[in-house]
Amino acid sequence: MPPAPLPQQLDELSELLGGMCTAAAGALNRATAALLESRERLAVQVVAGDSEIDALRAQVEELACDALLFHNPVAGDLRAVVAAIRTAGDIERMGDLALHIAEVVRIRHPAPALPAEVLPAFEKMGRVAVQLAVKAAEVVRSRNVLLAAELDRDDDEMDVLHRGMFEVMMDPAWPHDIPTAVNVTLLARYYERFADHAVVVARETVYAVTGQEPDALPI
Repeated sequence: MPPAPLPQQLDELSELLGGMCTAAAGALNRATAALLESRERLAVQVVAGDSEIDALRAQVEELACDALLFHNPVAGDLRAVVAAIRTAGDIERMGDLALHIAEVVRIRHPAPALPAEVLPAFEKMGRVAVQLAVKAAEVVRSRNVLLAAELDRDDDEMDVLHRGMFEVMMDPAWPHDIPTAVNVTLLARYYERFADHAVVVARETVYAVTGQEPDALPI
């Protein structure tokens, strides 16, 4: 059976990447609920569901290899194929970070993974990170450069929340022990890295479409 035309394969790659972003957003949303509510069963579901994102990455890589092998793309099409392979790696890492959060919940259960003082901040970090992933899904599907540029600005809120965690723990009034502080630091880092990977996904899309880094564009 002959391979699909290259434009169709590129559209399929965009849809697969969008599906990966959506799956990563869902995984983080569930992992955050498990974290905030100490829900072990929900955490276990996140761990079990990670294979879905891995399978989607395998599909992206297989389809991208077919495009390279049968169509020998050049210029913008070649950028799109290569960017798809790189983007799939970033999205898979987003899924892994959601998995890590869920694993912390599972390991710490029945004890809560976080002290009550930081729960509101983690709720906000989860919401921001999920919104970034959802927007990244729209970016890879639509290849909208202007929308992609927004993710850099959206990520600023996550950076503020991440820094705020250090201010809380450095406060002399912090009532918890060092292991708790380490755990909070680690979990906050997972959210911050998840958001960073969503931004990278958008930046890869900009490069695939324009051949330029986002910072070089007049937008």
